[in-house]
Amino acid sequence: MDKARNDLSAAVPKFCLALEEHRRTPDGRVRTSQELLSSFFPHDERSCTDRVFKYLPNEVRGPIIAAWGIRGIKAALRDADDKVQSVVHDALVAGDIDHVAFEDGLAPDTLIRWLPLADLWSFWRGGKLTKQAIHKALSTAYELYLFDARWFLDALTAKGGLIKGTDVLAEGLSKEDLTAWMRRIHETGDGTPKGIVTALGWDKIVAKTMNEVLVAVLDAMVAKVGLVVAAQKESAPRLEVTEKPEAKAEVSLPSMDPMIGERTSLPSDRADDGAWSMPPGAPSASQNDEVGDDMPIAPPSEEGINIVLEDELIITDRAPSSAPLDSAFARKVVDEDSTQVKPAPRDRFTSRPGLPKR
Repeated sequence: MDKARNDLSAAVPKFCLALEEHRRTPDGRVRTSQELLSSFFPHDERSCTDRVFKYLPNEVRGPIIAAWGIRGIKAALRDADDKVQSVVHDALVAGDIDHVAFEDGLAPDTLIRWLPLADLWSFWRGGKLTKQAIHKALSTAYELYLFDARWFLDALTAKGGLIKGTDVLAEGLSKEDLTAWMRRIHETGDGTPKGIVTALGWDKIVAKTMNEVLVAVLDAMVAKVGLVVAAQKESAPRLEVTEKPEAKAEVSLPSMDPMIGERTSLPSDRADDGAWSMPPGAPSASQNDEVGDDMPIAPPSEEGINIVLEDELIITDRAPSSAPLDSAFARKVVDEDSTQVKPAPRDRFTSRPGLPKR
């Protein structure tokens, strides 16, 4: 026989076995046999999912299937997983076995020995937990040393963590219960966490404490012993930063030179921030000749705009500086930058070439 998945002599499998055995009693029936079938062998007329037989070796599941009378013992001992699943499914659809026979055929120790304990705990935990079931779980776990009294008192919280420990236990007790509790602690002389829990007793603890508080303790306990994996929370949310390639903006600026046209456009790797640093230049002589002597030079705008592409001056338009300059060097730069080529004035009385002067 294959080695069993779980050792029934260990504390955690013993705890799960006690819960499964108690679940099949009238007081502990938190989940029905129909729910057991639906959880571990869900099926309809066309399909099914095996969550139990695939974990059982042939020598364990063979006698169970043969006892249901749906397969011979020799064939059942040889059948592969898919064959067993098909045979059980056909029997359920045909009504040869029902949920009661399904639960009876799978003994508690068989389930605990071979199935994942986390699946069995989830099945029990998903039921309608009564005071009797909670009492059985807490007292059994305490007896198996899955937690001690100090841990239990530290894990007790209520009202969103506003009250903890013995205050949670005392909140549901009457005056007579509190008096008897203190008297018991005085008589035993044991004020340790173990003495406090023992003096009150599990019957009184479970009866006088809200179910949701006790179930929260059970959830913390099974996470502590590794029966289930506790959810891990990140200390801070992670932000995924996706680097996007920088798009080259198309910068279109109005030309202030009448020889350029209405607009001048050029691709730029930076946005227009008004921080162009090249000094303005003077219009060329060819432009002045073409425009004519009488063409006025466009006045400077209120804000200077200089556009540079590959270190070559394309457009120049600069406003005179309004702030005074402190240094002689700055004044020199301003004088040079402000220099503009203007057409030389002509004598209005000078005639065209070939004509005598007046």
